[in-house]
Amino acid sequence: MNKSAKRRVLFISSNDGSDMRINKELKTLSQQYEVTFIGVGLSNKESYARNYCKYFYLISGKRNRPLTILKQLWLVTKLAFKGYDSIHVINEQLMIFFYPFMFGKHVVLDIFDSIFLMKNKSRNKWLLIKKIIYAPVDVILVTDNNRKTLMPDFTQDKIRVLENFPYHYTGPIRVNSASSSLTLLYNGWLGKNRGTDLVNQLLAVDNNVKIIMAGWFADEQSRELIKHPQVDYRGIMTQEQALSIAATEADYILCVYASNNENNINASPNKIYDAIQTHTPVIANAEIKISTFVKENKIGVVIDNYNTFNPIELLAELSAKKNTFSFSPDLIETYTWEKIENILITAHAK
Repeated sequence: MNKSAKRRVLFISSNDGSDMRINKELKTLSQQYEVTFIGVGLSNKESYARNYCKYFYLISGKRNRPLTILKQLWLVTKLAFKGYDSIHVINEQLMIFFYPFMFGKHVVLDIFDSIFLMKNKSRNKWLLIKKIIYAPVDVILVTDNNRKTLMPDFTQDKIRVLENFPYHYTGPIRVNSASSSLTLLYNGWLGKNRGTDLVNQLLAVDNNVKIIMAGWFADEQSRELIKHPQVDYRGIMTQEQALSIAATEADYILCVYASNNENNINASPNKIYDAIQTHTPVIANAEIKISTFVKENKIGVVIDNYNTFNPIELLAELSAKKNTFSFSPDLIETYTWEKIENILITAHAK
């Protein structure tokens, strides 16, 4: 093999590459590795990640459907023996389906929606199953130190923390808005337990609230929400586009999670760090661990409970605190993808 040739990475996901974290990872890996991407989505759709990959494959179909998984499995079967130096797998669910191909390779497991945390089985619960699933894995990536503590003891030496920081934002920042209305940015994974319930309650009590939505629908209730006259749905966007909208159009970024499983409670969303980069405060709920960070750094409003808040009181608080938040230059310089992306590069280096 030519010594100057790039090492080859097989990147397996159930997303089409538009997920903000996956997109950043592919861009970073492409700087030093030749990347083959296998995801799920429409092959004729323009992908933000395609240009970062030597080879880019999308399986047509809905993710987690048996036929889609079989199609993806067939493609992985054809490609797995073509001399890849490492394999990057998103979440444990895909590890299960492609398990036989993991042995004999350098495997990086990237966990940001853990099936075990969704089942409330953190740390050493279901230990035997975890030992089997993680057996072929060389490096495990998690999104913060708190999530690291939720992993089983035997994996701790394999874990590297790769946070959900955005790229450093250098675009325009809106001067304080004099308008009496409120504009909230609700983007990312759009679901009943990720903000849709809260948004519906706010819209029901105030005609001056505007919601900018962007991202993927987790349920029909969220899809129906875009029909509301006070909702402006912008489709799926890059992180750069989301940062620009947050900085120039939004008064707050919505960052709430129902506390119905450990994965939500321990979420480490990129929105928190988007807020810092764009000087746009967040709305978070007290049940999620990251709300402590929001309070300590005074970068947003924290509601007491996702399910039982008073929408009129919340809107009054948001209006009263609008334009009052400041963002430390130290925070802005610290929480950037540029500061941490080398962790991903070294994760794939044997």
